[in-house]
Amino acid sequence: MGKFSKNIAVAVMSCAALMTSVSVPVIADDAAPTDIKDRTSPPDPVSELAKLDGYKFEDGRYRNKDGDPQPVATKDYMVDWGTWNGFRRYHDACHVCHGPNALGSTFAPALADSLKTMDYATFVGIVSGGRTTNKGGTMFVMPAFGEDRNIMCYLDDIYTYIKARSLGIMPPGRPNGREDISDEAKKAADDCTG
Repeated sequence: MGKFSKNIAVAVMSCAALMTSVSVPVIADDAAPTDIKDRTSPPDPVSELAKLDGYKFEDGRYRNKDGDPQPVATKDYMVDWGTWNGFRRYHDACHVCHGPNALGSTFAPALADSLKTMDYATFVGIVSGGRTTNKGGTMFVMPAFGEDRNIMCYLDDIYTYIKARSLGIMPPGRPNGREDISDEAKKAADDCTG
C-alpha cells in the first residue's frame, strides 16, 4: 500500500463526531436587500433570490450580514456557484467519512444535522485544526485539514453545500443547475491553489 493510500486510510478511519450547541445566525424576513451585481444577462434567479434574502456578493460568495458564506437555492434547486462547487468538493473529500449528501455514516456524524447548531467559525476551526471527542469511552478523531489546499481553498464552498442540506433548501443528490462562476471566485481559487 502506497503512502497516499495509507494516508487516505488513516483519514477515513479517524473521522469524528461533530456535536456542539452554538446558535446559527438568522436573517430577518424583512432584511433590506443588498446590492448584488448581476453576472449574467438576463439576471439569473439565484442572484435575484440572494438579493431578496439580503445577502451581499463578496469575494465570489454570497454572504450574510456577519460575512459568513451562505447558500442560495431556488425552489427548483438551482444553486449558487459556491454551493455547486461545495457539492462537488464534499463528494470528493468529505463523503468518505461523513457519508453521501452529508447524511453521516456508521463512524462519522451527519454534517447536515451538525450544521443545524454549529456556526461558521466553529466549523472552520474544527476542519482546519481537527478535534478529538470522548463519547462514552470511545475516542472520535476528526483529523486536521488546515494544510490541505484541496479542502481549505474550497472550505467556504463545502460549508455552503452542507449548510444548504442542513437548512433543507437542497435535497439529497445533484443540484438541478447552477449560476455561472464569477470572476472573483475564479481568482480566489487560482490565488489559493497557486
